[in-house]
Amino acid sequence: MRLRRSAQPVLRLLRGQVALGPSQAASSAQSSTAPRPFTTSSHPPLSFGGRGGQTIVDVNDLDILSPAEVGKLSIKLWQFLISDAESLRLFAEHDIPHFLLAAGDMPQGYCRFLQNDPAAIATCDFEEGAQEIERQNVINLQLLQNVLEAPTEAQAVQAPEAKALRQLAELAVAFVESNYQPELLAFRRARTLADLSKPESWYPRKNPRNWHLHLGVTNSGKTFGALQDLLAAPSGLYMAPLRLLAWEIYEKMGKAGLRCALLTGQERLGPENATHVACTVEMAPITRHWAVAVLDEIQLISDDQRGSAWTRALLGISAEQLHICGANEPKSLETLLHDLAASCGDPVVEVEHLKERLVPLKLQEEPVRDYSELEAGDCLVCFSRAEVLEAKSRLEAVGKRPCVVYGSLPPEVRQEQAALFNDPNSGHDVLVASDAIALGLNLQIQRVVFRSTWKFDGHATRQLTSPELRQLAGRAGRYGLTSLGVAACCQGDDLPVLREALEGASPALTPPTRAALLPLPEQLEAFSLSLEADLQRPLPFAELVERFLSIAQVPEDLYFLAQANHLIALARFLEDLRLPPQEKFVFCQAPVGLSDVASLTALHRFARDFSSGSVALPAELRELLSQMAVTPRKILEMESFHKVCETYLWLAARFPSAFPDVAAVEEVRRHLSSQLSNALQLPLDHHLE
Repeated sequence: MRLRRSAQPVLRLLRGQVALGPSQAASSAQSSTAPRPFTTSSHPPLSFGGRGGQTIVDVNDLDILSPAEVGKLSIKLWQFLISDAESLRLFAEHDIPHFLLAAGDMPQGYCRFLQNDPAAIATCDFEEGAQEIERQNVINLQLLQNVLEAPTEAQAVQAPEAKALRQLAELAVAFVESNYQPELLAFRRARTLADLSKPESWYPRKNPRNWHLHLGVTNSGKTFGALQDLLAAPSGLYMAPLRLLAWEIYEKMGKAGLRCALLTGQERLGPENATHVACTVEMAPITRHWAVAVLDEIQLISDDQRGSAWTRALLGISAEQLHICGANEPKSLETLLHDLAASCGDPVVEVEHLKERLVPLKLQEEPVRDYSELEAGDCLVCFSRAEVLEAKSRLEAVGKRPCVVYGSLPPEVRQEQAALFNDPNSGHDVLVASDAIALGLNLQIQRVVFRSTWKFDGHATRQLTSPELRQLAGRAGRYGLTSLGVAACCQGDDLPVLREALEGASPALTPPTRAALLPLPEQLEAFSLSLEADLQRPLPFAELVERFLSIAQVPEDLYFLAQANHLIALARFLEDLRLPPQEKFVFCQAPVGLSDVASLTALHRFARDFSSGSVALPAELRELLSQMAVTPRKILEMESFHKVCETYLWLAARFPSAFPDVAAVEEVRRHLSSQLSNALQLPLDHHLE
């Protein structure tokens, strides 16, 4: 890290004195009339070696900084030390955590330590032959001038400067160890509880499990064989990336005459003694043994937000045969799976590569320039709810009756819209959808048309990656219904991008794929109890999670710590409510968007009432049952209320005794889904609110 030139004065700390360089002293003397609190004593001249030659400075001529300037200097110096790579290595050698170094009182404390502790202050030499000042408690900050004035970032720090910087860092270590012993001891005890180095040992599975890898392109039938084995087994578990897909497999199990159950964040259907279960990955039951288990869309194991659920399922599920299905890219994914199997002591007995689609996919060379050119069986892909609804309105204006699918629609409404599109007699033969169709829905699409190849991903507007384009384009062409799938775009500029994604060679080398990892709730609970006992004060949950993640030890060749930004943001939102860490951890994992005001407000109310004992159905939800049918303009409002119901049911599945109104909330949810479905079948005007 380099400071700006304006922050590079030639400075010296002389037992409570900070000195300016000669030119700065002159300007300072002219501009400042405030009395200086310190005086200088007589010192022999000291030779400083700058990059442009030597300057002899007599400290008798130096002006002195005020206490306020000393404070500013100490902050800059401390920030420099805790950002310098060599200094950070020294802190790590002495087992000093970065979160402690970043504490707000550190810079001023370090400055006082340098000024007031004669035994700790050492002399720093900056040039060979520079005169050593005996018995003077001097820290010379000329090193900032010398180090930071390097003409290029790559220029190495000269040996005398590196020595001085090392001395400053060693003094920082002495300062921390002498002033923060209780905090250091608490950290070192807590760190043993943040050891995530062997996640494969967390789960009581029966070994060995036989791993079967089915990796292939979209629409290649990679899941078909695994499902056949599951349906024929005496017991089986299917783990889906989406509720809709879990529902689809649950219905297949029922049609096969199996005693089956459905387990998602919001639903629990079927008998307790079901032999076969379809669930979402997050709800995978790891306490039961299965003959066959199928884990779908394994490439999501490296996703920052949801990947830890796949890691938990992969490491925790106890099964004789474990079928793992997913994309065949990145190429490093297969290597990761082999390494994870080895860490678990499990053999990989089958690797199936499906490189060919069951239905060929062709690129259309001419753009689809007008909505009137969309045909029966087409899916127009957009990347926001606003774009989807706008496209629906414009298609209706040219006489078409489109169905719509996007992420914030309730799953059952998405399924109804998909059924309308698939039904050749419904009159709804065009689909407008977001990238929510990439996974899960059974859609009879003949041509995928990209409105654009750019999307806003929550952080920035970016172009879709080649794997993302292939995943979406691969939804075209349904096996058994058509002999060819087609991919097209609306803008001519997007055609080369789409062609490269579909026809270009995959990169020979890809970065190593690693599995996302998060701590278990009980690990956070133990960490919290230990740390709060040592610090003798309660910790806000957000700070607790941040501290845990900052010191957690993870085997970085196989795993990475999943981004906990969403969890920490919800923890800050619920900061005024005191709940045990395990319970707050659950609340902070609720499926609530940070921009969804209605759901956030409901989550806070649910957590507040939960801390008091019981959470009742909100009155405003009960009132919805008596409302008349909604108009299309009420769609967004109904979606928000539906999400509030989903949040209640999600929490009720985890704290059943505290959420007694499940039946009433389910009734409201069904009502809202029905109203939404009816509203989406009505024409929309272009100015939908």
